[in-house]
Amino acid sequence: MQSKMRDWVLGKWRDPSLDRVPVLYTQHGVRAGGTRGQLNPVLARLYHEPGLRVLIARLEYASLRKSVMETFFEIVPPADIVERNEQEHRYVIRGRDGLSTVFFAGVKEIATLGSQEFGVISLHEVHELTYHIYRQIKPRASQRGCHPMILMEGNPPVSGDWLDQLTKPTSRCYDADVERLIMPTYENWANLDEGFKQSMERMDSSWRRRFLMGESGFVPTGTPVYPSFVESVHVRPTSLIPDRPVVRMWDFGFRRPACLWGQVDDAGRLFVHREWMPFEIAEEQFIATVILRTKEWYGERVCRDFGDPAARQRDPQGISTLRRLSEYGIRLSWRTTTYADRIPLVNRKLSELVEGQPAMTIDPLCRDLIQGLAGGYHYKELRHGEVFSASKDLPFKDSHFEHVVNAFEYGIIGLFMGSSPAGVEKRREVARIRSHRLGRHHGIVSF
Repeated sequence: MQSKMRDWVLGKWRDPSLDRVPVLYTQHGVRAGGTRGQLNPVLARLYHEPGLRVLIARLEYASLRKSVMETFFEIVPPADIVERNEQEHRYVIRGRDGLSTVFFAGVKEIATLGSQEFGVISLHEVHELTYHIYRQIKPRASQRGCHPMILMEGNPPVSGDWLDQLTKPTSRCYDADVERLIMPTYENWANLDEGFKQSMERMDSSWRRRFLMGESGFVPTGTPVYPSFVESVHVRPTSLIPDRPVVRMWDFGFRRPACLWGQVDDAGRLFVHREWMPFEIAEEQFIATVILRTKEWYGERVCRDFGDPAARQRDPQGISTLRRLSEYGIRLSWRTTTYADRIPLVNRKLSELVEGQPAMTIDPLCRDLIQGLAGGYHYKELRHGEVFSASKDLPFKDSHFEHVVNAFEYGIIGLFMGSSPAGVEKRREVARIRSHRLGRHHGIVSF
């Protein structure tokens, strides 16, 4: 990890054509060596650039003092610190060619630094910060006569967090100056004790993905709404079925609308190929972009659309989502249902096998749907002593996973609700006859 971060810093530092403030965000697993990895290039600049001012910060100064500052003073020899001002948390370092200065601060106390500008800003445990704080701090990386840069490190955020959106061009939080480096705990594996390594590898998949592999995600709290979902069973790469229509599943969340693309094969198995869940997008733009992506991914193809019954409701302009969809040539199918209708049906379909294969398969590209089904979409955990009530028996509305999973539910309702065992078996028999004919006629058959 240290070498990768150091190489990035040296590359930007020595680039004379750079006309912006580059930002490196290192997202890493637990005990991956993020603090030391980031301090290494910071110290390299402190020791080789006389006059450089460096800010090292975390949300709370008390936490910074007990973590990053302790590491800093373990690395820097006391003889190299020629001046201390512990009230201002300012230290002057003797480098190879002169003196440089490092300031320590909690970002809550950033105002105490006045209007100072820094050549390097090193932010630690950045998952504790907010997007607003980041935007406030970034302009301070503007010391003249050097190459200003910002380094950030921290554990992975939850999906949809501002940090998760910072490198996504379609997000309102997008910052083109930021490069993200994902570093798993394995980068520091040789330096960890065996007991810790064994405990990390025994964690369930969502914990390992986030805290071992360093990927954005969630930590399950409460009870998953869909315990029948098993990632090792239901997730594998899917392929386009050439002669079948595309199924689009819609949810028109106010801030996080969602769309899923899938297909149902002749045996009645559902394959979910793709997902898209933008942030704060106008409804017309959302619909138009779904159409554009459908053509890009699947060409000119018949589509079946299923979605939220709330599409009937009108907005303040008196226009419903159904009307907007119809203006784009989309006919949305919907059914009014309750959680009591949807949840048992989806769990049942997740438990089914069709000809020895899962009745539902989800492509790894559908990361938010996978995490939602794995427990991101859950019942809220009851606090100790809290009385159970009917309202507690509803999925928790988290404004993220609920939308993509609701879209999935609307598709399942539209495709499978009311299917009788006899009807399902009849469709399978038709599929078997069709497959036989395809074999006999070398893939050419009229349907």
